[in-house]
Amino acid sequence: MHACHGWLARPLAFLMCLGCGVAVAIVLIEALRPHGGTVPPSHSDVALPLIERASKPFPRVIRDASGAPLIIPHKPQRIISQTLGTDEILLALCAPQRIVALSVLADNAHYSNVTAQAHLIKGRANADAEQTLSLYPDVIFVASYSKAELVELLQAAHAPVFRFTHFDRLEDIKANIRTIGYAIGEDANADALVQHMEHHLAQIQASLPKDRKPLRVMSYGQGGSTGGANTLFDDMLQAVGVINIATEQGLTGFRQISSEQLIRWNPDVIITSADRDALAEARLQLLQDPTVAVTNAGKHKRVIVIPNHLFLTVSHYITQGIEQLARELYNEHS
Repeated sequence: MHACHGWLARPLAFLMCLGCGVAVAIVLIEALRPHGGTVPPSHSDVALPLIERASKPFPRVIRDASGAPLIIPHKPQRIISQTLGTDEILLALCAPQRIVALSVLADNAHYSNVTAQAHLIKGRANADAEQTLSLYPDVIFVASYSKAELVELLQAAHAPVFRFTHFDRLEDIKANIRTIGYAIGEDANADALVQHMEHHLAQIQASLPKDRKPLRVMSYGQGGSTGGANTLFDDMLQAVGVINIATEQGLTGFRQISSEQLIRWNPDVIITSADRDALAEARLQLLQDPTVAVTNAGKHKRVIVIPNHLFLTVSHYITQGIEQLARELYNEHS
């Protein structure tokens, strides 16, 4: 008998395999089905009103910027964070017992706002995929700047990886908080954290002086870097009612500028950042820069240095950076 008729010659084996295939399909379907028997939610559910979002049972589905879905079958109890931003958000949303590992930056006081809370969690996520997988995570949060090799290894092992790619605006931070809250089943806490951000920003803006000509400011860092439109820095400046000269000049993102451009743009105030213990040194270094010295900012010693942990954060702690920026901008002696 020809090989192509092998299955027909063994009808019992065929029927048994067919039955097994159907059974496996049913098991997979049921595994992905919420208790109510409905279709798992899509990424758009993250944007639903809280009452609807919080009522969605697990499994839940979240999609990253590429549209790749991650199915989370149950409320995660073993969470891994490989970015400082997600460290800070997670520690504000859920019990530390549910987090099995944080990023190594969580302990770095120059950049982290959660060094005290981080001590409650022993695990640290490093660049070792094997070590990460050995923690049996329910979900792993990474970012677009995470090591590509590590992410590829984790994805190849079918680990539950979710990658964040947008953290350049205040709205991105709010969206990321809600996404994390939805992924780990802490929707109410996520919404409360976003509302706290918005309330803090409203308080800051209410304290700003009225009827005052907006200051013209810009960031200026090592190598002549400055931040223009579509950056978190630009959002910070908008929140405190000043003009970002780099945006005014048509710059988008972070760019290098020449000494001639800095002199020509002549900012009223220059803003930079530094480690907590190097603020005075960074300010003095800029004031002694011959290019800075001939600007209005240099002449009036209007150089503001925000600590890195508040200036560079991509979590809700950014409002603390905005508060310090507002306080120093409107203090003529800063």
